Amino acid sequence: MLTREEATAILLEERLALTAFVVTIVRSFHMAEDIFQDTCVKTLLREEHFESRDHLLKWARVLCKNRAIDVIRSRDGKYYGLSEEALSSLSEDWPGSQDECMTETRDAMAYCLEELTPNNRRILQLRYFEGRSGIDVANILGRKPATVYQALARIYSLLEKCIQTRLAIAGGESSYE
Repeated sequence: MLTREEATAILLEERLALTAFVVTIVRSFHMAEDIFQDTCVKTLLREEHFESRDHLLKWARVLCKNRAIDVIRSRDGKYYGLSEEALSSLSEDWPGSQDECMTETRDAMAYCLEELTPNNRRILQLRYFEGRSGIDVANILGRKPATVYQALARIYSLLEKCIQTRLAIAGGESSYE
């Protein structure tokens, strides 16, 4: 069983892959990012625990796909994108199965999350564990929303650099390049 912290680390590690998957459906990076964030919130608020990394990622991809289609339908009235068969095939074949490189990346992510300042961990906690909007995080912390969004961007950058460094030290390759 995965803890919420492990699930969060996996989702953050797979952020680019999941977002890219959603972009293939909605054709908008910003919409894909919103759907990814919704997926993170729903995943972390889920009562049942995930048995494994693969279980979590499969569930997240299905949730992303369904949410993306719902967003398009609510916006356009109908989904005109890829067929259900194509989406299912894409979802099944999308990178994300556990292998040695992914284990190294996950371990690097866990290490890098621990290396963040308490303030940065608090921002991630509020935003992803508690599923609050950037504006809510700003209000809770007594900051301007732009400051929180800049902090999140900085945290993503710090995590990316840290993970790349850890993987280089371990002799692995970064999944961000």
